[in-house]
Amino acid sequence: MADAFLEDLEDLENDSDEEQDQVVPRSADHHRAPEGAGHGVQVKAEEGAGGDGEDEDDLDDVLGSIAASGDISSVATLRRSAQFTYHMQRIDKVLEAPQSAVRGAVEDDPEYQLIISCNELMQKIDDEILTVYKFVADLYGTKFPELESLVPNRLDYVRVVQTIGNEMDMTVVDLSSILPNALVISVSMTGSTTSGQPLPDKDLQQCMSGCQEALDLEDAKRKILQFVESRMSMVAPNICAVLDTIIAAQLMGLAGGLSAMSKIPACNLQVLGQNKIANLGGFGAAAAMPHTGLIYYTTAVQQAPPYLRMRALKVVAAKVALAARIDLHQSEPSGAAGAKLRGEIDDKISKWQETQQARTKKALPVPDEKPSKKRGGKRARKLKEKFGLSEIQKEANKRTFGTFEGEYGDDAMGNDFGMLGKTAGRLRVPAKKEKEIAAKKIKKAIQMSSGATNGLSSSLVFTPVQGLELAAEDTGAREARVRDANQKWFSQSSGFMSARPK
Repeated sequence: MADAFLEDLEDLENDSDEEQDQVVPRSADHHRAPEGAGHGVQVKAEEGAGGDGEDEDDLDDVLGSIAASGDISSVATLRRSAQFTYHMQRIDKVLEAPQSAVRGAVEDDPEYQLIISCNELMQKIDDEILTVYKFVADLYGTKFPELESLVPNRLDYVRVVQTIGNEMDMTVVDLSSILPNALVISVSMTGSTTSGQPLPDKDLQQCMSGCQEALDLEDAKRKILQFVESRMSMVAPNICAVLDTIIAAQLMGLAGGLSAMSKIPACNLQVLGQNKIANLGGFGAAAAMPHTGLIYYTTAVQQAPPYLRMRALKVVAAKVALAARIDLHQSEPSGAAGAKLRGEIDDKISKWQETQQARTKKALPVPDEKPSKKRGGKRARKLKEKFGLSEIQKEANKRTFGTFEGEYGDDAMGNDFGMLGKTAGRLRVPAKKEKEIAAKKIKKAIQMSSGATNGLSSSLVFTPVQGLELAAEDTGAREARVRDANQKWFSQSSGFMSARPK
């Protein structure tokens, strides 16, 4: 097999004058051809893909010089390289063979290695299509300069150029199978009034060759995508259930394989494959869409409205990280785990879009006419004691009838103690409280009786023994006077006691 492959490569080298180095394939077990030389302008196209303005200017200068010479073979070199031919032959063989389940480690499977190399080849095909598109646009700008702004899609532009050709009468050109009706009308009206001139035969031939080259590259890319979609479901079924198949393959290629992808956290998977544009042509930094990578363009994220896509991106990246670890250990080869993760993503996005439910007004329950049952026991008694009146408060709240004690109004103002201490065997006012009450009464009496600050107070005070007396009277004289009065009125020989019957 290796000898036959070497003979095929020698025939290809003899037929191609552009290739400078001899290509020697590696062993058949590695299943990857070496990098082919002779890419020419392709190298500059890949350098300019990063978004550098100077590289794009250099690419335009090179394309301008090539367009002046009118040689398409110097622009499109990828399809003539040995690497491309070898890769497409392997894809054709794999597509013809029936699908087989992965045995052993995933990364040791030859189809897995071929899928990883397909990602690099598709990137080169995209760069080659861009280069051919610029070549065709530079040539056809002489015939129809407004067409490039009317048809932004590259492949549609190439098909329109191939259909119109050098025709100046747009009424005889049918573009309905290529463009929508509204765009067909715009192209027809603009082409009828364009200032362009018909192309020379040489330029027209090179322009048509460029169009065919772009379409052939697109067919090759479509075949690679078909192979990737058919084999990714066997290599990584759970990742393909969460993401689109082609995006899953590209993500795996950028990560460096399934094993490396399973070790990358979700926050890094979210930005894997982002396009860092250095020069946005006057646009703000928001136009670069930061924190977005390949996962942002999958169907699971794009189905969400624009204001929810960044939120959905984080959820999808987290689910992809889980699916990668499941596929690495081949714990769910049927892809049921990935389908379950995809269902959770769709449910979350649908839940986010639901309108906020208004609070419903519920009717009050029907009142129960029966009294509610109260739980008895120690706990209920303790609760009643906590919030109930004490025995002292109950006695203080009681009032007697037909008796008057204390100052007028004390009873009405609640300054007395009610029945507290009035009945035998019941509670009474604490001794400390009685002393405080007595001290307050004495103090109040002194304030009411003494003090000659305003000139209206008197030196007379009321005593319980004799009535009015001088406040400044000596205590000994007062006692003698009381004793004399007692002898006068209450002795055995005179006063009231003398009148008592014997």
